[in-house]
Amino acid sequence: MKRSIIFGAESVARGLGRLEPRHVLAYLVIAFLAWRIVCHGLSALLAPHDPRAALVFDAADPTTLIQLAQRELAPNDDRRAERARSIAARLLAVDPLAPGALSLYGKAVAQLGDAERAERILRLAAAHLPIDLVAHAWLYDSALANGRLLEALDELDTLLRARPSLAQQLAPSLQAMLSSGAAVEDRFFRQLAAAPPWRAVIVAELAPLIKDPNVMLRLFGRLQTSKARPSDAEMSVLLARLLRDGLYDEAYAAWLAHLPQERLAQLGLLYNERFQYPVSNLPFDWTFAPTSGATIAVAEEEGRKTLSVEFYGARVAFSNVAHMLMLAPGRYAFSGAARTDDLDNELGLRWRIYCAANTSQTLATTRLLKKTTPLRAFRVEFTVPSEGCDAQWLKLEIPVRIASDADVGGSADYVNLAVESLASASRSSNSAGAIVHDRK
Repeated sequence: MKRSIIFGAESVARGLGRLEPRHVLAYLVIAFLAWRIVCHGLSALLAPHDPRAALVFDAADPTTLIQLAQRELAPNDDRRAERARSIAARLLAVDPLAPGALSLYGKAVAQLGDAERAERILRLAAAHLPIDLVAHAWLYDSALANGRLLEALDELDTLLRARPSLAQQLAPSLQAMLSSGAAVEDRFFRQLAAAPPWRAVIVAELAPLIKDPNVMLRLFGRLQTSKARPSDAEMSVLLARLLRDGLYDEAYAAWLAHLPQERLAQLGLLYNERFQYPVSNLPFDWTFAPTSGATIAVAEEEGRKTLSVEFYGARVAFSNVAHMLMLAPGRYAFSGAARTDDLDNELGLRWRIYCAANTSQTLATTRLLKKTTPLRAFRVEFTVPSEGCDAQWLKLEIPVRIASDADVGGSADYVNLAVESLASASRSSNSAGAIVHDRK
């Protein structure tokens, strides 16, 4: 065995001896490149889990050095911050243009207490790489801490353009900024009026948080007169906030300002009653809430629009068709026509009108429909009381007492829906509305 190994080695040596020098050099270069590829691969494999071990195979790998520096940036630990600064400096020496290297160096310098120098470094990093989120996030925090709020808004714009998902994290500080005065509010409005790609997501995060809803009303009011008017989705967020606070009149006024001018003359008591306009899913229009157990649609049949609801036999606590009303105290009637096709449910489907401020204060319900019925007109009268009922909800629902009451299949269609005033009444005339059922 020993002799065969010796003879094998001698054979390889004789073979190499017969090669020309250029061939030997080529083999050595190939071997070196193969080794470098193996080392780089092992370094990349180890870097996310053990960057120090990864450096054994590739001491100058930028990704590994960045990850190691990030790990050393522990809060309130100057020794680790100094190590992070040293690693970032090493990376800059290896690759001065490595993405994120300069901002990591700046953060380490800041943690070591030299805020002025850190700011210069991080401003340079942000200018060198506009999408460097580490640098821009630090500059955002610095601007906030030092009261440079207009500068903070500029950094917010940069951060959200690069990563809109940061909106949830940034919204609390933004709402604090907006409470500081007109200058910040004006700058933020001009940012929104430019229709940045992050507008919808920041509005959705900001609206529930903002302490003074009048700020949102002013912003939306100005946007209504700009070239980039609010979308229905953005208006939905604003209206939801106002309704949550019980600001029904303010919500209605904002919705009116959002409507196309030509529709204002045809509002009626039940807006879009014949589905003549596309459903916007805004509260003072029809809202169709999606559900896995049913399909809600508007179809055209014999020249008229029909509200159609089809159920799939699943368990659905259905109340997914709604319309908010703004009826003054007085007597009203809600009417229309309905038909059902094999509507299989324990109780049936009905319309209910109730006060928005008190969901248990029902003003009227229609007769429950189920099984198969031909198209039949219905009408129900009701009274809006003088107090506690500034706004009302009209909802199509299945009343549910126990879980099995929500099992439903089949379909129902509704046409010619309308609300009409019967007799006006002063706000002091009636104290409560009674439930009035369909006339038979």
